[in-house]
Amino acid sequence: MRSLKSVLTSLALWLLRWLGRQPLPRARAMTRWLARPMQWGMRRRTRIAERNLELCFPELNAQARQTVLRQHFRLLAESLGEIAFAWGHTGRLDDSVGEVLGLEYLHQARADGHGLLLVTGHTTSLELSSRLLGEAEKMTGVYRPLRNPKLEAFQNAGRRQFAEAMMPRDQVRTMIRHLRAGDIVWTAMDQDFGRQRSIFAPFFSIQTATARGLLDLARLGRARVLPVYAFKDETNGRITLEIEPPFEPFPSDDPVVDLTRYNEFLERSIRRQPAQYWWLHRRFKTAPDDEPSRYGC
Repeated sequence: MRSLKSVLTSLALWLLRWLGRQPLPRARAMTRWLARPMQWGMRRRTRIAERNLELCFPELNAQARQTVLRQHFRLLAESLGEIAFAWGHTGRLDDSVGEVLGLEYLHQARADGHGLLLVTGHTTSLELSSRLLGEAEKMTGVYRPLRNPKLEAFQNAGRRQFAEAMMPRDQVRTMIRHLRAGDIVWTAMDQDFGRQRSIFAPFFSIQTATARGLLDLARLGRARVLPVYAFKDETNGRITLEIEPPFEPFPSDDPVVDLTRYNEFLERSIRRQPAQYWWLHRRFKTAPDDEPSRYGC
């Protein structure tokens, strides 16, 4: 008899395939109702998101932050439909889905033969914006492997429709080879990887453990680093992926200055659409030695 886990995996894959064949507005509508159950069912993650909003937006009162939180979970629920659509839709995306702005910066930065490291942050529309980018330019994506091998295989098969390759985030040498070969590598480095792999730099005026791997990849891969961020128009659902000019010089001789530049880019982007950032991460988990835990444990 098949295990319960296997049955649930098969059901999840069937639902994703079915959702992926729906028009994008319908796919979003079919998962939007999950917003409230997700918020109540994911109580630990909800508390983390509440604390993150409290830390980053102290100027907002509690009611305003709760409004952002509710919007965030609605976007999270819609993202399930977006993910299925991104992996399952056949043919190229049309203009109603979205567009990529700033491709001229990418082309200019690539003219000297260097590889490009496109660095972004985790947003609720990251998957769909990745497909928009992949259809505009050949690229390699960096991802965190899933625990379920069947789901991971399905995920990567869907992503290979618009990405030349997918690399687990621990394959640093492979990333460096791609960059040195002049390829485009797309990654999000806005997570807390612990004290040993981070440098403290300000983010929303908080000393935040920021991944030093961004500097290592740029230096060892001899790559230009361009900031990229996705915004979703919440009236019509259209995605705009904005590519900005490369960080110059990067890396410099001051890693704190470099990582502060990345964090400032993220903060500026997040403030434009606060609910669309991925607030479920414990982004401020690692604190300086003289500070207590920021999450109460």
